[in-house]
Amino acid sequence: MSEDKQKRIVVAPQPSLVSSSSLPPNRVISVELENAEDVEWVWMSLPDGTKYVSGYTIVKK
Repeated sequence: MSEDKQKRIVVAPQPSLVSSSSLPPNRVISVELENAEDVEWVWMSLPDGTKYVSGYTIVKK
């Protein structure tokens, strides 16, 4: 990576929890992107109504 390429950290959206739910440890917390990139979040919905970001796709702006 050249030094002139700046990176940024994008934090994943907060999960939507049902009061008694706990999230799996492998959920996405954040991604590192270059300035010319953006992220599309992939959501997982559990049977109890809990929703969380389970993956992502990096796309060019």
